[in-house]
Amino acid sequence: MMILIGTPIHISKDYCMERWLENVAKVRQVYQTDFLMVDNSPGLDYVKKVKGYCEKIGIKDYQIKHLEIAQGELVNKSVDEQIHERVARSQEIIRQFVLSKDIDIWFSWECDQIIPIDGLDKLIGVMKMGNFMMVNHNIWDKNVPGGLCFDWGVTLVSRAYLEKYGFLLEYGTDPEPDTWYNAQAWYRKRLKRDGSPFIDLVGVISPVLHL
Repeated sequence: MMILIGTPIHISKDYCMERWLENVAKVRQVYQTDFLMVDNSPGLDYVKKVKGYCEKIGIKDYQIKHLEIAQGELVNKSVDEQIHERVARSQEIIRQFVLSKDIDIWFSWECDQIIPIDGLDKLIGVMKMGNFMMVNHNIWDKNVPGGLCFDWGVTLVSRAYLEKYGFLLEYGTDPEPDTWYNAQAWYRKRLKRDGSPFIDLVGVISPVLHL
C-alpha cells in the first residue's frame, strides 16, 4: 500500500514549518511514504526557504510544487475566501498527483499539526479494519476553546474516492454555488450522499498538537 503525505503550505505558517517537518521525518521512519508539498505563497521565495529546512533536517525524498494565483483573480474576494481558494487549488494538485502515480491513499496532514510518530500507522490500521474510504481524525480547534476542528488536518482519503471528485468549482459546491469556501465540507457531503464508508475519530492518536 502506497501512502502520500500531501500538504498545502504557505508562508503564513512559517512559525510552525520547521517543527512540523521534523515531525514528518520521524513519522516517515515508522511508515514509508511519498511526500509532496504544494506551496501557494506569492512568488518562489518560500519554496527556497522550505527546501532549506528539508536540507537541515535531512529530508531528501520529497517533492515541492508551486501554485501561483494571479492577483487579478483574487480581486473582490474576502481574505477568508482567498485562503480557501488557495487551499482547494493546492489540494487539487495533490489529487492529480495521486492519480498520476501508483498511490493508494492520500494522508492529508496540515503543517500546523504535530502527531505521535506511530499516528499514521494507527490510522491506516483503522482504515483497513473498516474498509473505509476516508478516516478523519478530528482535533481540538485552536481558535475555539473546547471545540472540534473538522478540517482535513489529519485525514486519510482513498484513491478510489479521489477518482470520483475533485476540489475545483467545476465539481460543484454545496450549499452555496460558486464559492471556494470549505471544499472539505463538499467531500463530506458527497461521502454521505454516496453512502461511502467513512469514519470520524477523536483521541485514537494522542496527543495531536494544533500549533
